[in-house]
Amino acid sequence: MNVTLLTQLAGALRFGVVLAIALHALALVPQCRAHYFLPRFVNVSLYGLVLGVAHGAVLALAGGELALGDGHRRADTVAWCLAAAVLLNLVVAAQNLLAVVALLWLHRPSAVVAHSLRSAVQPMVWSSAALAVAAYATVHGWL
Repeated sequence: MNVTLLTQLAGALRFGVVLAIALHALALVPQCRAHYFLPRFVNVSLYGLVLGVAHGAVLALAGGELALGDGHRRADTVAWCLAAAVLLNLVVAAQNLLAVVALLWLHRPSAVVAHSLRSAVQPMVWSSAALAVAAYATVHGWL
């Protein structure tokens, strides 16, 4: 049985990428309806959308470039990097959506959860981007 971790996680990673993009897009909808845009929330949503597209592109590239004959080590490294990057992007998307809901609808529980994660958002965005770059470099054999 010559199945890599990337092959096993491909469906879950695709679903995670689509979910992250959808959550970031949903964070923009209430702001559009209220005609009130907070630049920090819009920036986080745009960074998350770009990262989601980048994660999907690296996932598609890895699926095409890494053959079954290649070593499991490269494919497993790409899978772990992408899994961590997508998970971080999902957490950032959920935090941003909660912050937007708390701001526009004055929902206290959302505000409490969003505020508790606020200081970790920027490091999570940069870590997600770094993990995507590491996965891309591993696909090309640079790492």
